[in-house]
Amino acid sequence: MNITKTTLGAFALTTTLLLGACGNDDMKKDDKMDTKSEMKDKDMSKDKMKDMDMKKMSGMFKSMNDEMVEGKATIKDGKLMLSEFKSSKAPDLHVYLTKDGNVDKGMEIDKVDYNKMEQTFDLKGKDTSDYNEVTIYCKKAHVVFGSAKLK
Repeated sequence: MNITKTTLGAFALTTTLLLGACGNDDMKKDDKMDTKSEMKDKDMSKDKMKDMDMKKMSGMFKSMNDEMVEGKATIKDGKLMLSEFKSSKAPDLHVYLTKDGNVDKGMEIDKVDYNKMEQTFDLKGKDTSDYNEVTIYCKKAHVVFGSAKLK
């Protein structure tokens, strides 16, 4: 009886050690796979950014919230260009790239001049692939003045 318990204990210990060793190898493989996957994702993100730099997207501004915004927004060659731009006067207007107009999750680009018809902003090094609108937002009043859907 005592030999059986000892044999069972030794078998259980050996099995545990072997399975533990297998698990460690699997974890190392998973870590390597995660690292490869992350590197692939980064490469894809860089490719997306290059595609966005080369791709031309544009849209016309539409006014919102009883404010006025007019003109055209164009993304081309790593730049955001506003042309024929006009906006209601405000002390703290900013231009954002947003997904469906959501400023909270958007990317602030820069301050925008409400009465300067032609304005250009550098987007190099910024991943713009998640955004589909250019939004004019007054930070001081927390009001969206208008946006342009990019196509």
